[in-house]
Amino acid sequence: MALELLIDGLVCLVAGAILAPVMLWRDGARPLSAAAGAVGCGVLASAAGVWLSEPAHTVALPASTPLGAFELRSTPLAGVFLLLTGLVGIGIFVYSAAYTGHLGGARRQAASLALLNLSVGAVALVLAAGTPLTLLLAWEVMSILTYLLVTVEWDHPGRPRAAFLMLALSEIGFVAMAVAFALIGGLAPGADLASLAAHHATGAVADAAFVLFFIGFGAKSGLVPLQGWLPEAHPAAPSNVSSLLSAVVVKAAIYGLVLSTFVLLGPPPAWWGYLALAAGVVTAAYGILFSLLAPDLKRALAFSTVENLGFMIAMLGAALVFAAAGKTLLAGMALLVLCLHALYHALLKGALFLGAGSVDVATGTRDMDLLGGLARRMRWTTPLFLVSAMGLAGIPPMNGFQTEWLGLQTLIRAHDLAAPGDRVYLAGAGALLTLTFALAVTTYIRIVGGAFLGAPRSHTARRAREAPRAMVLGMAVPVVIAAAMALIPPLGIGAAAAAAQSASGAHGLLGAVLPPIFAEPQRFATVVNLGATFLSPIVPANGLVIVPTSISFAFISPTYILLTLAAVILLTAAGLRLLGRPGRRESPVWTGAIAHREPTMQYTATGFTNPFRSIFGGVYRSRREIEVDYHVAPHHVRGIHYRHRVTEPVERYLYRPVVAGARRLSRAVSRLQGGSLSVYLLYLFAVFVIVLLIR
Repeated sequence: MALELLIDGLVCLVAGAILAPVMLWRDGARPLSAAAGAVGCGVLASAAGVWLSEPAHTVALPASTPLGAFELRSTPLAGVFLLLTGLVGIGIFVYSAAYTGHLGGARRQAASLALLNLSVGAVALVLAAGTPLTLLLAWEVMSILTYLLVTVEWDHPGRPRAAFLMLALSEIGFVAMAVAFALIGGLAPGADLASLAAHHATGAVADAAFVLFFIGFGAKSGLVPLQGWLPEAHPAAPSNVSSLLSAVVVKAAIYGLVLSTFVLLGPPPAWWGYLALAAGVVTAAYGILFSLLAPDLKRALAFSTVENLGFMIAMLGAALVFAAAGKTLLAGMALLVLCLHALYHALLKGALFLGAGSVDVATGTRDMDLLGGLARRMRWTTPLFLVSAMGLAGIPPMNGFQTEWLGLQTLIRAHDLAAPGDRVYLAGAGALLTLTFALAVTTYIRIVGGAFLGAPRSHTARRAREAPRAMVLGMAVPVVIAAAMALIPPLGIGAAAAAAQSASGAHGLLGAVLPPIFAEPQRFATVVNLGATFLSPIVPANGLVIVPTSISFAFISPTYILLTLAAVILLTAAGLRLLGRPGRRESPVWTGAIAHREPTMQYTATGFTNPFRSIFGGVYRSRREIEVDYHVAPHHVRGIHYRHRVTEPVERYLYRPVVAGARRLSRAVSRLQGGSLSVYLLYLFAVFVIVLLIR
């Protein structure tokens, strides 16, 4: 049943891909293709529910190769990632039914929908792979399809370059993964993931495989310094593709990291966790610092994705440290936070990229300094975007607050470890992540305020209109699901706990996080039947409270926090009303001797983060350029133009030297191509001689 549903979903996605080219002759084929994709994603989400509740199941496909057969395997760990793929995919396809109409020409629209269906199917195959060969093949297909998706509008400036960078880093990761599987025997005939997990590699082989897996999957998951493709490809790609990349494709890489480093390689040494934790914290800090400065809406969201991926990798590192110390329950708790944040981030960031696409369609620009005032013009997109931003900013009681709170509580439990170094290391990582979370709040205030609030700062922003209904509905689907999971935490925590428990072996993990009335409702049948809830008899009230009982430190009730915040806001508003003076008084605003206040005088997204340019100037290495346009004499100024440029350290100190070195090497090697047949024959003769000498 588990894999049959997966195959049904794949059939629907293939049908959607086949229907897409029909739009070249019939206009109604576009919604049909999108509908088939949405149905396929719904079936994938249903399959994920079965995977999370059943033990692993394997099905061998009829095709085979000299390196082994192809197999599909359902596991709870893959189930939570398949769940987010299906849920986000529904929204993406509903959105695409209208959004692809804005792509130029019927051929591009057909290609976009066909590739979108096939890409989601390729991600599902990566998650369902039962052998290393199946995983590598599905991974390569996914990489090529997403490359083609980004280049659908190939004539737009920067898109071919961004797509090539994404594909190049993905291929580097693919080679590292293939070598790692070869080291641990995964490419031997008959080897599958289950047998590799049962017979762990040890010693130097396991260490080398860990590093290669970390580089391979890290290249796709935005791990610094391999994160360069995210801020380049996301702004260049169409917005539905950006949503797929940020919400789904990078999560397949996170799944690969957990599978390879935690499941396949067996008991880890502590230094694996140290490396992953440090890399995750650095990635999170790097992503949020550059998200603060990015003027492009989608580029800012892409850097925010880097930050969230860093948090997930940091939790993987914490899980490895706890596992090395024999703290199985804490390791499982860290993996639970990782899986839960992956689910929440997929829903909310997918919605944010869809919202950015709606803004782009409505205004023709993503420059936040030229936007503003969209809240009155896009009355549906604005609240959906705001709720998504609140969720990822960690504002209680939304989703990000739950995962960040649980993650920090897990890191603080480092005081249970015996080694002082472990305790200091995890506590320091928690402190740095806390700073990152605080900067994330600033980032989303900047994004929402700069794009949606205030007065419109350009003609295109003043002419903005709400997006088509299908685009609004597509954005609403993941937002509503995420909001339901935020207010009723067991909906998401149950799935994350099942996945984390299967990977870590931490039995009873769900009961360690949720109160007994939800984890074991059969023990409290009378209470459940009576209701014990204001939502009687649907959801037990205690199920709305997260209480880590087995690793007790504190507890959280998102529902009660929501009610408390509402009461505080109402009481504050009432107090200000009573203290304020009645009546209304109007007076002119001083605007520097100018007759009226221009919209460009208000705080922009750039101006809001100016203090951070000074605080973190050593990281940004920023440059200011001020040009004064004089009228006639030096004392008659017509205008002042201000530019601020920031160069990413990774790009400046890593990518540019590597590219320059590759060009020099290619020029040197090109001299060997003299065009002489005799010289080429000499090269062949030299190769034969070398081979004979080696043998």
